[in-house]
Amino acid sequence: MKQFEIIYEENKKLDEMFDKLYDNHDIKTIEKNIVELLVEIGELANETRCFKYWSNKKPSDKEIILDEYADCFIMTLYFCNMVNVSLDEDFIVVNETDVVTQFKELYKVVSKLDCNLDKNIIKEILSNIVNLGKLLNFTNQDIIDGCMTKINRNKQRFEMGF
Repeated sequence: MKQFEIIYEENKKLDEMFDKLYDNHDIKTIEKNIVELLVEIGELANETRCFKYWSNKKPSDKEIILDEYADCFIMTLYFCNMVNVSLDEDFIVVNETDVVTQFKELYKVVSKLDCNLDKNIIKEILSNIVNLGKLLNFTNQDIIDGCMTKINRNKQRFEMGF
């Protein structure tokens, strides 16, 4: 996971900006952020259209899918930051090869989160998010670039008062 350290460090700066205005350690805020991650995963799945077997419409463009993926990735990093995960730690290796099954697994793992954030569950989420990126044919550089674009856009929005 060390390859994503630059994203993690930049996202920590964004988290600090939010921490100045919001109590991100409040139980209600944590619950909302868990729901937000679930919603972001659903938005990503919707853009991939991987589950829409009845439709002939193609998936969204790679850039749109990457933008939605970046939301999921940086939201997961937010949780990593909350429990002081180091990207040097050991992470499980996820070898799922089916995109739909990977989305289902992400929903299961994220749904295990509760207000008492479990570090191992958060690390498992990150491992599953990374594997999903591979299944969506994103390189590590694609992920870094997409997340950095999203983080910088969020910083600008924040500075303009969202």
